[in-house]
Amino acid sequence: MPKTDAASVRSGGSSAYNAPAAKSGQIVAAVPGSSTSDEKGEGFNRGTSDDSNDLNSDDIRISGYRNNIFGTLMTWYLLVLSALWLCFLFVLSADYYGSLPNTPKDKTSILSYYDSTLGTQAFIGMWCFFVFLVVTVTVVRFRLRNFFRIKTLPQDGQFVCVEQKIHKAVMLSGNNNFLVKHVQMAADRIKHMLGWDWNVTTCPVHLTGSNRKYFTYQCTRFVFSSDDEQFAPFSFDLGSQNNSLVAKAGGLTTEEATLRAELIGPNFIEVQIPSWFGAFVREVSSFVFLYQSLALIVFMFDAYYKVGLVDLAVVLLAVAFSMVVKKLSEERLKRMAEQSDQLMALRDGSWVEVSSRDLVPGDVIRVTTGMQMSCDGILISGNAVMNESSLTGEALPIRKFPLRNDDSGFSKEANKNNQLFAGTVVSQVQPVTSSNGDYLTDDHVLCLVNHTGTASDKGKLVRKILFPQPISFVFDEQLKVVFTILGIYVLFCLAMAIYFYQGSPTATWLYFQFVCFQALSPILPAGILAGQSMAVFRLKRRQIYCVDPRRVMIAAKCRIMNFDKTGTLTNEGLEFYGVQRSRFVEEQNAAEFEQFTGDLGSCDELLQIGVASCHAVTDLGDQLIGNPVDIEQFKASKWTLDKEPKFLDKIVPPQDSALSVLHVARRFEFVHARASMSVVVQDERDGQLHVFVKGSFERIKALSNARTIPAGYDAACNQLAREGGYVLAFAHKILDATLDQLRTMEQDDIEVGCDFIGLLVFKNMLKPDTAQAISELKGGSIRTVMVTGDTALTGIFIARQCGMVPPENTVVLGDIDKKTGRLIWTNVDSDEPVADIEPLLDTRGPDGFPLTELAVTGAAFNYLDEAGQMAPLLLNTRVFARMKPQDKVRCAQMTMERGITGMCGDGGNDTAALRAAHVGIALSDAEAAIVSPFSSSNRSVMSCVELLIQSRAGLATSFANYRALILYGTTMTMHKIITF
Repeated sequence: MPKTDAASVRSGGSSAYNAPAAKSGQIVAAVPGSSTSDEKGEGFNRGTSDDSNDLNSDDIRISGYRNNIFGTLMTWYLLVLSALWLCFLFVLSADYYGSLPNTPKDKTSILSYYDSTLGTQAFIGMWCFFVFLVVTVTVVRFRLRNFFRIKTLPQDGQFVCVEQKIHKAVMLSGNNNFLVKHVQMAADRIKHMLGWDWNVTTCPVHLTGSNRKYFTYQCTRFVFSSDDEQFAPFSFDLGSQNNSLVAKAGGLTTEEATLRAELIGPNFIEVQIPSWFGAFVREVSSFVFLYQSLALIVFMFDAYYKVGLVDLAVVLLAVAFSMVVKKLSEERLKRMAEQSDQLMALRDGSWVEVSSRDLVPGDVIRVTTGMQMSCDGILISGNAVMNESSLTGEALPIRKFPLRNDDSGFSKEANKNNQLFAGTVVSQVQPVTSSNGDYLTDDHVLCLVNHTGTASDKGKLVRKILFPQPISFVFDEQLKVVFTILGIYVLFCLAMAIYFYQGSPTATWLYFQFVCFQALSPILPAGILAGQSMAVFRLKRRQIYCVDPRRVMIAAKCRIMNFDKTGTLTNEGLEFYGVQRSRFVEEQNAAEFEQFTGDLGSCDELLQIGVASCHAVTDLGDQLIGNPVDIEQFKASKWTLDKEPKFLDKIVPPQDSALSVLHVARRFEFVHARASMSVVVQDERDGQLHVFVKGSFERIKALSNARTIPAGYDAACNQLAREGGYVLAFAHKILDATLDQLRTMEQDDIEVGCDFIGLLVFKNMLKPDTAQAISELKGGSIRTVMVTGDTALTGIFIARQCGMVPPENTVVLGDIDKKTGRLIWTNVDSDEPVADIEPLLDTRGPDGFPLTELAVTGAAFNYLDEAGQMAPLLLNTRVFARMKPQDKVRCAQMTMERGITGMCGDGGNDTAALRAAHVGIALSDAEAAIVSPFSSSNRSVMSCVELLIQSRAGLATSFANYRALILYGTTMTMHKIITF
């Protein structure tokens, strides 16, 4: 393969823009296959967008509006009228008490000619009109301004009104009874009649530098195309093969960058947060506060001002708490989301300094030590060491490698080691100045910008937080029933008042208002808020932070808690446990395992060399950087890295070792699809080339010569895994080739024909307080479940060790047979197949619980889920192993149908499950953890115990206040009727 360098590569080919179209004046519909050809020669496909834009086209409708001078005057007139009307109500109240300026002593109701009855009737009329005004404005508040504008086509308007259908998720809706369901249906019908089932946002229309019209909706730019007369968000596809991405190393021209910037928008997520005054206005303009205000106005007028003042103080305290919590959360999000730096980008073939806001997909930027990535990119030349703790919570830096210049397909999941993500920090860079053709060479480390703004992983995270899916807990639905019953009670009291207060409409109205605001107390929301506010305060003192206080109430009713394993139940990293060497016996023409040992130095030289060299660890300022398993492996070898390598790396043996220095000539990084990695090292002593392959024991068995696999290989590996071991297998061969020939060899050709040489075993140790936390949770009637990406046998071992699975219980593992594709159940202790699990699940112990626990792999979980058989087995399954992130989400969703479910993880690959569960708690202070309702900087499972204790206390307090206020209101109203 010829040598490739950045100077010889220029980006070319047509640009492919994909976007779902928003049709003007009607419901948005995607137009697959339609295209425009007037965009400066570029080819734009307006079809399905990428995953940065999750707007459902069938649920969006847009309209255009233009300002009108008379409409603007009417808007201001309505606002001024409302303010003056409120002021006049206060004037009437002051007049009722004789408190107006220049009022004679002992004189009241001057404005009503000293007639208090007339004054009361005037107040009633004014108050009722004000209620009508407030209710009307509240119902149409998001559409109000557009009522006084001229409606037009979106492309002709100064504003675009975007209406998006609201799909509210009601958690635990399946447990609703008959009454709850029918009240919920009635509420949904009322919302539909009032238009509250649509999210309405009015966006101003702007012009780009070339007079393109666009508007920004939910941080995504919608650009108007004159060809199909549609607004649409755009995304740019750089390519799907490695060599096509590397070919774009020449960067963009200024014209290309300007065009893409116009269509995609700036690489900057602007989080608009209100000032403290604006935050206060936002709180007091809510429907709940307006109801409270209307009640307090009546209290002030009706000689009930002392109670009104107390209620006002309680309401203002609740408003202040809600305002502070929201404001601080928004400021934290703003600090996380907004980033703007200066960096070097390749434009028109030259390096120029640009703002990170101006980056677009296809730009090539120079990566330097200390810079913070402001976009997602692909490393196309050079190596980099990245600190990704802000996104994953992982304390150790991660080594990133350049993309190979070959025709293999590029995948976001498979090529994680070649990608840099927005929000991460560059700890070290190393240019690649010479290559055998596998990599692009350059004097700088180059990154191809892939995603910007909300299309980046960090941008998607911020967007989910800014615009979450509306969620209604079952408590909210049940409260509607309570308020409905109280409303019926109020109407009953009104009928009684009409009967008793015959001939006195004023007295009837005053009694009705008293009944209404006592039964539906204005401080009822504050009473419910008191418990959760105190719980949030106490949790914060224990370093557990809450971004959604409403979840405190739902956490108190949690019945199922799912746990990730690594970094949650166990320590962050793995610890070296030992090795099991394989020895080939010539007389028997077969291999056999030697005795397991924890001393690597006593093993065969080949295995020592393999452990020392088959990794991707680098040295940064005397700190080892790389995959945590690789680091632990290299530490166990006791070798060192030389800072001046001959090729890729130079590895030096310990001083007391007879082994020779090794030079890493080629390295193939670990790829999840292959479940292995390999290196080619040169022995400095004799110049021989050694190939070492490391990977899962299943992969190495399939790769190695069959005669070098010991008898009982699978049983030995499974036993080590059953004991909690993380097992890696090694294979080796001597490569009969020169260094020049090595440069052109493919990975499969290099790895073929290797001999199995041994197993390397690590253990993930349990955290000291995990067993105690699991015991306390089980004592609190919480079902504890493990959902892990690790092997099933390791998960079962940890589940037993921490007490999640009782020691006397049998565990049956469900997995998919790779040959037949059928589900098989196996007793993990006896390794015997189980034909029917039903009799085992029906066998119960003295406590009434089954004596058999189930464990399933990710493949078995998906198989059972698709067949509809997973749900009946859900509450019998204790360990879910080899679960991918999407599998963890599905598992959480299924358990949520059975009861209020919590999810505890470290905020890495379980972020989606943390967000999906009723109660998610991330044991991490990383930025990604903000999507979880709760996060703890104390990485202990005891945080779950504290969360549930404080939540239950808060719920008990809130319910006590709730019952007291309702009981007080109903008692007072009945007292009024009885004592009439």
